[in-house]
Amino acid sequence: MTPSGRTGAGGPAGAARVAIRLCFEASPRLLVLVLLLSTAVSTLPAALLLIVREIVEAFSRAQDGRATTWILVLGVLTALRVALGAMLSVRREELTELVGITSEQRLLRVTGFAPLERFDDPSWYDAVARAHDGVTWRPAAIAGILIEFGGQIVSLVSMVGVLAILDVRLIGLALLAGVPLLVQRRMEARAIYLARRGTTELERRRDYLTELLVRYDLAKDVRSYGLAAPFVDMHDAVSRRALRAVIAASRHSVARGLVAGVLSAVCLVVAYFLAADQASSGALTAAELFLVFTAFSTLMSSTVDLFTIVVDIEEHAAYLTDFVALAYGAPPPAEPRPSGEPRGGPQSRLGGVGGPPRVEFQGVGYAYTGGPPVLREASFTLLPGEFAVLVGRNGAGKSTLVKLLLGLLAPARGRILVDGADLAGLDPARLRDLIGVLYQEYGRYEFTVAESVRLGRADRPLDRDRLDFALGASGLSRVVEQLPRGADNPVGRMFPGARELSGGQWQRLALARVLYRDAPVWVLDEPTAALDVQAEAALIQRLRAERGRRTVLLITHRLETAQAADRVLVLDDGVLVEHGSHDELVARGGSYARLCAEYAARQGA
Repeated sequence: MTPSGRTGAGGPAGAARVAIRLCFEASPRLLVLVLLLSTAVSTLPAALLLIVREIVEAFSRAQDGRATTWILVLGVLTALRVALGAMLSVRREELTELVGITSEQRLLRVTGFAPLERFDDPSWYDAVARAHDGVTWRPAAIAGILIEFGGQIVSLVSMVGVLAILDVRLIGLALLAGVPLLVQRRMEARAIYLARRGTTELERRRDYLTELLVRYDLAKDVRSYGLAAPFVDMHDAVSRRALRAVIAASRHSVARGLVAGVLSAVCLVVAYFLAADQASSGALTAAELFLVFTAFSTLMSSTVDLFTIVVDIEEHAAYLTDFVALAYGAPPPAEPRPSGEPRGGPQSRLGGVGGPPRVEFQGVGYAYTGGPPVLREASFTLLPGEFAVLVGRNGAGKSTLVKLLLGLLAPARGRILVDGADLAGLDPARLRDLIGVLYQEYGRYEFTVAESVRLGRADRPLDRDRLDFALGASGLSRVVEQLPRGADNPVGRMFPGARELSGGQWQRLALARVLYRDAPVWVLDEPTAALDVQAEAALIQRLRAERGRRTVLLITHRLETAQAADRVLVLDDGVLVEHGSHDELVARGGSYARLCAEYAARQGA
């Protein structure tokens, strides 16, 4: 929904409102300046035409002095028009660039705060792809078109005034000449838009195939299996399917354009015959006949341009439907408050100076859209300062449980309590402030080491002491010391001067973000997957040292880790089937004991 409550961009008028709003968000002063310059530049052509008439009349009456004066005025106004036009071009370009930046920022903000469930919906990907297509230039183009529209209105009114003095009949013909072209352009634009909207999935597939060929993490796979040629062929096939759909939609455009051109030409011929007849009867002088031809041609051109602008805005409006729905469909998310700023209500007492919070899952269940339940029944309590390990087979629901704890997903049934307060009613920013999380698929951010670690507390300036602690505790200090610029050296492959890290080093960098965050609760999903035995042992020792200071929930397939935990939570087919210490669960002979036996057999094989 748009701010006015209507779906989509609301047609040309709605798109114009959005563009004007973006112009004001970008720079209201610059918008006013551009409008004033556009008005001035658009008014001058009519004045120049009238001066030309005066010059011709003066020469025809042998009034050389008068003609010279008007020629000088003509030169001054021409120079002024060129100067104002150059200034308008520069300022208009600046405004359109700012509008492009503003619109892209709005879209990025909305998608960046989108609920995690959206990422499981293919139609949402289509909407985002359509919204992102041209977001950096379409709103800016509409803003530029609106400025041009204002100029064309001024120019059109000026020329109407000129023709009104000479022959009123020509005004109607000039306006009528633009109608066929308007109809033709509108039909063509609509057909192509519908075709492109229907090929959104094909275009996403094409972009995906392009991405597969340029991603470093897939480069070895692509070369080892000889996938480059098949992917290129698939890209070509998908691209041609999309192109055929667009061509099919525009197959009648040439015929429609020819008919529109003929009808407009008829209006032009009739107008010129009328003017010639007026001149032959003596109603118009030679200078006035020249003025009529020029004014009519300019008015007809302005009319066509004006109608074209309307079609262009309508076309951009159609493409911006998804952008408007996403960017203006709901109020932008509130800015997260600084970590130290409490809010009213139950959340204000969460994780206070007394230590980490108590977390309770009460009959929690969850199912992804269109799928079976992933988590069917989870009931357990994480005690403040406890080191707990969550284990289970692949697909048991461990990663989903983490997303629920972070408030990224909402339980389909049951509830999650944090210090007795229902998580559903808590401020998401405050909740996440309590938790440092390392996902199994952690982010590899190609910034400097310091910038990447600082993302753990991106809302605060870099704390060098905390950075040094995080690098040391994660085992990265020696690696960073060997970089040319230390912690200020970029990592990865994309940017100059960057150094690539190993898989284990990337995971340690992600762990350093958690340590830098210094939250009272740590949630670590397979944190040792890319670590060697020595690094894994050092991490477990660090986690054991955190007992009492913070709550740690570690998800792992390596059952040796479970032996160091205070308590083991066992998930089986979406149900928390048992919990207790490692020794207690092994002695019980249940699901955990079977997992341990299977794990020992695999390790010994």
